[in-house]
Amino acid sequence: MSAGAGAHRRWRRPWQRSLPVKSKPDCSRQDTRPDRARLRRFWRRKRQALDAKEQRRHAAAITRHALAHLTGAETVGVYLARDGEVDLTALVDACWQRKIAVGLPVVMGNEMTFAAYRRAAELRENRYGIPEPAVVEQMRPSIIFAPLVAFGDDGQRLGMGGGYYDRYFASAPNAKRIGVAHGCQRADTLPANPWDMPLQAVITEDGWHWFAPPRQRR
Repeated sequence: MSAGAGAHRRWRRPWQRSLPVKSKPDCSRQDTRPDRARLRRFWRRKRQALDAKEQRRHAAAITRHALAHLTGAETVGVYLARDGEVDLTALVDACWQRKIAVGLPVVMGNEMTFAAYRRAAELRENRYGIPEPAVVEQMRPSIIFAPLVAFGDDGQRLGMGGGYYDRYFASAPNAKRIGVAHGCQRADTLPANPWDMPLQAVITEDGWHWFAPPRQRR
């Protein structure tokens, strides 16, 4: 990924900086005892509480921030938003216009892969009710924009609990792991398991939040 001049903020490393505190929506902290189900309920309510106007504003800003780092990119993995997640429809359209191949997650048993996603592609719902390509043409995205329930200041990602993204990340160590979230999904710390794969960055409406050292950002 290459950065567009002036298109994103220069974030310090996690141990050198604290992220800006937003007053709207209320993103007050809470303790992070290792009860993941309780944490998921808490943080899902945060994103679900955003109204349609805030959702659109965040999606537009995140699209701009993401595109600033896609110069030269050939393949990206995205997701179809639900449950208050950031809508990446505009980002997908921009990728198609730039001839960047787009992939969507496909659940296959206990594993996840990415399948090519093209305009007017037929979709079907998987067992979780999430649309995915009906015809699975597997691809290996070089950049993965991943949804999340919450993220920590160290890059830790809290997902929905299935472990699909962690297992995929482990199988594709060279892919860039980029979380996509609303600012109100940021936690100070999150419980971690040994198999969890931390993110290299998260994009929110405020910009890029880098956790990886500079040499791993391109």
